[in-house]
Amino acid sequence: MTTCQTSFKLTSETMLPDLLGRHPETRGVFDRYGLSGCGGALGPHETIRFFARAHGVGEAQLLDELAAAIAAGEAGESIPEPAGPSPADTIYRRFFLAGILTALTAGAGWGVWLLWRIGFAGDFTAISIHHVNAHGHAQIFGWVGLFIMGFGYQALPRLWHTPLAAPRLAVAAFVAMLVGIIAQTAGLTAPGQPWALAAATTGGALEVLAITAFAGQIITTFLRSRARLAPYVGFAVVALTFFVLQSILSLWHGWRTMTTPDREALLWQVATWQAPLRDLQIHGMAMLMIIGVSLRMLPAFFRLPEVPARRAWAGLAILTLSVIGEAGLFVLWRLSGINALAGLLMLPWLGLAAGVALLVWPWRLWRPLLSVEGGRDRTTKFIRAGWGWLAVSLVMMLLLPLHQLASGIGFSHAYYGAIRHAITVGFISLMIMGFAAKVVPTLNGVDPRRLTSLWLPFALVNLGCLLRVSLQALTDWFPSVFMLVGISGVLELAGLTIWGWGLAVIMLAGRRAETLSAMPSPSPAAIEPTHHVGEVVEWFPATLPVFERFGFGAVRNPVLLRTVARRVTLAHAAAMHSVPLDRLLAELNLAIGAPAPAACEACASRTGCLP
Repeated sequence: MTTCQTSFKLTSETMLPDLLGRHPETRGVFDRYGLSGCGGALGPHETIRFFARAHGVGEAQLLDELAAAIAAGEAGESIPEPAGPSPADTIYRRFFLAGILTALTAGAGWGVWLLWRIGFAGDFTAISIHHVNAHGHAQIFGWVGLFIMGFGYQALPRLWHTPLAAPRLAVAAFVAMLVGIIAQTAGLTAPGQPWALAAATTGGALEVLAITAFAGQIITTFLRSRARLAPYVGFAVVALTFFVLQSILSLWHGWRTMTTPDREALLWQVATWQAPLRDLQIHGMAMLMIIGVSLRMLPAFFRLPEVPARRAWAGLAILTLSVIGEAGLFVLWRLSGINALAGLLMLPWLGLAAGVALLVWPWRLWRPLLSVEGGRDRTTKFIRAGWGWLAVSLVMMLLLPLHQLASGIGFSHAYYGAIRHAITVGFISLMIMGFAAKVVPTLNGVDPRRLTSLWLPFALVNLGCLLRVSLQALTDWFPSVFMLVGISGVLELAGLTIWGWGLAVIMLAGRRAETLSAMPSPSPAAIEPTHHVGEVVEWFPATLPVFERFGFGAVRNPVLLRTVARRVTLAHAAAMHSVPLDRLLAELNLAIGAPAPAACEACASRTGCLP
C-alpha cells in the first residue's frame, strides 16, 4: 500500500527505492558513484548512509549532490542522461551461476563420491591422483576462481567510481574460463585417452588467457580511475598476480602429471609441485583476495573499525613474503634434498598466522557483528565462522610437527588434508557464501529482510566441515573412522545446494524482471491508474506534452524513461508530485482520444492508492 502523502524529507536514512521513485532525477548522482546496474530501476533496498559507506563517498557530499539534483528537477532543468547499460553490470550472474553449478557437480559433488570411496578403502591414497587433481581443479578454478572474477568485474570498478575497461572482454573471458574448466577437468580425469592431453592443455591455456585478461582489465580500470592506492587495492593486485601465476603453474603441472613415463616419476612430480601450487591458490590467490575485500567492505557493512593503512600494508608485506616463502622453500627442499629446509617452513607459516592476526585482531570477531543500519545481518554468521575456520587452519599448520611426533608418521596425508579442508571449505567457501548472500539480493533489488536466515545451509556446511577436519585427522590413530568421513561430504554438499539454489533463484528472477521490463506490451484502449509512466509514453507518444505540463521531467530522459519510469505507476507518480490523479488521467486520455477512467476510491479520498 502506497500512501498519497506528498511531503518528502531527504536524510541519511532515506531508502534508495523511496528516493528514486519520487525523484528519478537523482539516479545520475548514484550512477556516478557506482549504482549503475544495481538493484533494478528503483535501486537496492538500502539507505543513503549505507550506500555512501559501501561506495566510499562522503555522506554529506552525497546528500548535497542529491539535494541539488532534486532542486534542478523541480525547476524543470534538463536531467543529464546516465551512462547506458554495460555488459559489466550483470556479468557477475554468469560467473556466479557457473560457479555454483561447477561446485555442485565436478567440485563438491564429485568430491563426495571420492570421499566415500576413500572411506570404504580406508586409505586417502586409494583413489587415482588424476581424479583428485581433476576434482581440486574444478573446485579451485570453477568455484573459487569464477566467484573471484564475477565479484571483481562487478564490484571493484564501482568502488573506484569508474566503468570497467573493455567491458565486452568480460564476456569473452567468461566463455574462455568456462570452456577451459570443462576441458581441463575432463582431460585430467582420463590421462590414458588419446584426446585427454590435448583437452587438458587447451583448457589450461584458455584459463590462463581468461585470468590474464581479467587481471589486466581490473588493473587497467584502477589506473584509469585515478583512485587512491588503498591497502585493499594492494591486496587485490597481489592476489591477481598469484591468480595468473597459479594458472600457468597449474597448466604446466597438469601436463607433467599426464606425461610422466612411470609411476615413480608421477609421484615425484606430485610430491614436489602439488603443495606449492595449492599454496599459491589457497593462500596467495583466495586468502589474500578475501582479506582485501574484507578490509574494504566489512567496516562499510558492519560496525567495525577500519584497519589503519600502515598496519594493513605491513600485513600485506608479511603475508606476501610468507606465501612466496612457503612455496619456494618447499620446492628447494624437494629439489635439493636438504631436510633442514623443510624445518624452515615453520617461518612462513608463522608469518601467515602473524599477518592474519595483525589485520583481523582489531575487529574482535568473536563478538556479534552489527550492521551499520542497526541490528544483525543474516550473513554475519558466515563471516564470523569463516574467520574462525581460518584460525583453525593456521593453528593446525603450526601444530603439524607435534602431530608428526605424536602419530609417528613422517608425512600425514590425512592431517595435511584436514588443514587444507579447514581453509578451503571452512574459510573460503563460507566467506563466498556470506558475501554472495549479502550482495546478490542488493544487486537484484530484493529486500534482504524478506529472505530466509540461511541457518540450515550454514549449519550443514559447518557441521560437515567439523566432521571432515576432525575425523580425517583422527584416521592416523583410529582407521575405523574412515567409514564416517563420507558423511561430512554429504552434509557440506546439502548445505551448498540449499544456499546455491536460493541464490540462483534471486539472480534468475532479477534477470527475468529486467527482460520483461524491456519488452513492449500491447497498448490498451484507455490509460488507467495502474499503468506505468514509461509504458504510457511508449504506447502513446502524444502524452509527452501532458506529462511535461504536470512536472514529470523524467520523461525527457530516455534512460530514465526505460528504467525508473517503467516501474512507477500513474497513481504512484501523481501522489509523489502532488498531482490530482483524476485530472492527470483525464488529460492523458484526452490526448489519445479516449474517455478517462474513474480513479480508485483510495486515490480520490487521498488516503492511499495501490501502485
